[in-house]
Amino acid sequence: MQNNSYTVAVLGAGNIGSAVIARLLELENEIVDINLKKVLVSDISKDRDVDKKLLTDNFSDILDDQSIDLVIEVLGGVDPGKEYIKSLLEGGKAVITANKDIIADCGSELVQLAQENNTCLYFEAAVAAGIPVLKPLIESLRGESLKRVTGIINGTSNYILSSMEEGSSYTDALNTAQDLGYAEPDPTNDVEGVDAKFKAMILSMICFGANPTPENLYTEGISTITKEDFDWANRLNKTIKLVAVIDNENEGFNARVHPVLIDTKHPLAAIRGSLNAVVVEGENINQLVFSGPGAGAAPTASAIIGDVLSACHQLSSDQSNWYPLRSQKFENKEFKNVSSSWFVRLSVKDEPGVLASIAGTFGENNVSIESVIQEGRGDQAELVLVTHEAPEEDLQNSINQISSLDSVASVTSTLRVYS
Repeated sequence: MQNNSYTVAVLGAGNIGSAVIARLLELENEIVDINLKKVLVSDISKDRDVDKKLLTDNFSDILDDQSIDLVIEVLGGVDPGKEYIKSLLEGGKAVITANKDIIADCGSELVQLAQENNTCLYFEAAVAAGIPVLKPLIESLRGESLKRVTGIINGTSNYILSSMEEGSSYTDALNTAQDLGYAEPDPTNDVEGVDAKFKAMILSMICFGANPTPENLYTEGISTITKEDFDWANRLNKTIKLVAVIDNENEGFNARVHPVLIDTKHPLAAIRGSLNAVVVEGENINQLVFSGPGAGAAPTASAIIGDVLSACHQLSSDQSNWYPLRSQKFENKEFKNVSSSWFVRLSVKDEPGVLASIAGTFGENNVSIESVIQEGRGDQAELVLVTHEAPEEDLQNSINQISSLDSVASVTSTLRVYS
């Protein structure tokens, strides 16, 4: 490492990897002089838009090369990337990754390795792609006491919900998202909240020093949302978003991902299409909103290049880029004890005493009702209720009991109301 010149290797040359390589080769020398030395691929015979002299299928060619200062990992999945990153950090090389799966799986361990070996670990692109949110959280806001972080952190699901708000069915919106390349052929991770769950795990670590497991982070997707749900949301001056909510106050720490009814005046309500947004709340900052493109090769590559510049600047100091991680202040709170307000749609018989029996069941579970709307007659009667906040366990018990009442044909939908 001399002057402003650094030698870089890239692990992976897929969609994102190719975009990163192209950006590296375009960087102006006045900013930083990058020498791209190696690109790890699984098949060096495959035609790529990369000089074949750079290609290798042997990770040791990168790990053992003392001239390589910085390695960018864009392989995808947990293995073998996790072990590659560990080996690189232990060898004192700086690492940049966009891999949310790996950071969610062992982010705290990797940060510790970077600290122990006086090297750098950056992963800005792992949560919100092109939105620079992690660096402010790690550096600018490290001295702040944060209370809540809320985010739309999956562009595919947000695109689908935005399309449904405009009148599309779920199936049509999903098909269009796949045609546009937003959704994979198997969209499960996006539409069932799995992708957002991993990102919520990363935000939990950075913002609150907590490490929820995939098993104890409640996750619910959008595949059961209907156009009728959006019609009701509109009547209530609300919309529907898939949101990660991370609370850390006196009542305890909890992270969760699920759809919410959210007021149209809230900043997240305006986030449409494939855009992402993260809202950070704290004692001294009130509320900060970060928004922008949260998916795609170009925004992801932009975040990675930003990390490259930060890492090169940091490498000259021979120190890690990490402050000590935050320590968790409050005990974990189980999701069943989280207080929520619910929107509930019921198909009911139009007969005397129906509302009284439903209200009575809620009351037996210590849940009070904020508002009620009844529409239709006979077999087509629909009852829509919004509850006051109550523990999730009490709300779920209420719904289970109400669904078995003779006067209730079905529980059409339930949605949490964001507050």
